[in-house]
Amino acid sequence: MRRKLYVLRKSKLRQSWSKYVLYNMSRAPQPRIPSQKTFFQQKWAAKAEVRHYHGEHLTNRQWQNIFRHTMKASVPMQNVRLALHNGSEMAMGRGSGLQGDEGYGRVKTVPYMSQLFWPMERRLDMAVHRAMFASSARQARQFVVHGFVKVNGKKMVHPGYMLNPGDMFSVDQDQVLFATGQPKRDLKNAEGVAAETDATEGEEKTEGEGGKVKAEAKEGEAVGDTEAKSVEKETEEPSPSPSPSESKQASTEGETEEEIRRREAKEKLKALSQDPNNVLDLTKPYATPWRPRNYLAPFAFIPRYLEVNHNTCHAVYLRHPVAKPGLAEAPSPYPEEVLQMAFAWYLRRR
Repeated sequence: MRRKLYVLRKSKLRQSWSKYVLYNMSRAPQPRIPSQKTFFQQKWAAKAEVRHYHGEHLTNRQWQNIFRHTMKASVPMQNVRLALHNGSEMAMGRGSGLQGDEGYGRVKTVPYMSQLFWPMERRLDMAVHRAMFASSARQARQFVVHGFVKVNGKKMVHPGYMLNPGDMFSVDQDQVLFATGQPKRDLKNAEGVAAETDATEGEEKTEGEGGKVKAEAKEGEAVGDTEAKSVEKETEEPSPSPSPSESKQASTEGETEEEIRRREAKEKLKALSQDPNNVLDLTKPYATPWRPRNYLAPFAFIPRYLEVNHNTCHAVYLRHPVAKPGLAEAPSPYPEEVLQMAFAWYLRRR
């Protein structure tokens, strides 16, 4: 039996836009590795923690095959200083240049360990999820396997395909709207909820008017007898053919309120579907007119190594994610200390 993906008892993070993940993120404590444990136990705990989020749909062997111990980084260069000097001033003075250590301490460190899972960002399914074309990594993998994703204009059905700088991938627009939009509301369930609310309101009214109904019951019986006699007389006389409006009204007299409500809803949907200026499309698997799904704002971000056009559902993998002073382009919710222990676990050869 497969384990549950979203567990509220344990605040595990997943690569998904689910409301359960957002709830776990709001109450999850800052992950820390206990220092009283052995080095092996610390590495094991860190590895188990980060694998809940990074590539939880991959096996350990699949991740180890793409793991790289080299971390890509870039240091911003000072263009003005490079244009004025040729670098010889750095050898003057006492080894640190004529200006000494001016500005030392203001330069942020490069978080190399936060780039642990940068090879996983090259995977096609992960790039589709990072480009906000799918609500989770698992759904992105499903899109790739079912043939809804193209790489450089050709269909690619392998979710583990490693993208190269300059590759362009695209996803079917209907699938993107389905993944990022609100789900279609079931008409039967909506009618059932409305019928229940109407029934409860009707019960409250009948309880308050119970005395009046009993008092008027006798008068209703007398009126019913007189009406029955008048109806018998009218049936003996020939009546003219009823008009279409009168026949429609007579057909609705035997229907209940719920049946009338359903019939009117079907007629309204039929009229809307036949209107050419209407944006409502019942054939789409998502709710129309399209609206973004709930709880989307906290997860809405695009990494720097992707160039995305959501109008055409195309994206370009510009380059590999790199680490810069004070910034790691590989997204991760874990601090650098935890990722460092996980890197030490995967660094050893097995």
